[in-house]
Amino acid sequence: MSKIEHHVKIGQIKTARSGEVLKTVLGSCVGIALIWKCKGIFALAHCLLPECINQRQTGDARYVSETIPRMLEQMGATPSDASEIVAVVAGGGQMMDVEKPYVKFIVGTENLKMAKKHLDKFGIKVIAFEPGGESGTKMRLDTETGSFEIEKIPRSA
Repeated sequence: MSKIEHHVKIGQIKTARSGEVLKTVLGSCVGIALIWKCKGIFALAHCLLPECINQRQTGDARYVSETIPRMLEQMGATPSDASEIVAVVAGGGQMMDVEKPYVKFIVGTENLKMAKKHLDKFGIKVIAFEPGGESGTKMRLDTETGSFEIEKIPRSA
């Protein structure tokens, strides 16, 4: 029997239980997977930007700074459960030419820094941290085994 696959799009968080697959494709966005193996609950978020400048709550995963608490909530976890949960972070590739005058900051790098900061804040151990470099990234989380795959996608010319 084939597994149900869920594609996580920009700004989304999806949760799954054993027998499902969560996957996403990232450029400068960052993917954050939370694995709560003892409960058999998994989550994957696809975050676009490091933080919301105007402090408007969005209710989704567009901003890394707002995503971790939402993921924990959707998993049914409390901050005290964080020691049982591990994270995988990938993506944050440099997809734009940083020499261009309109590039104010390197969004991928800032996304990765913010993900690490907020996972540390909640005491969630990062078991894999795979920056995208100058490539895109595919993430795949198999909830049956708790395993994950991170694959680089070369940037086209």
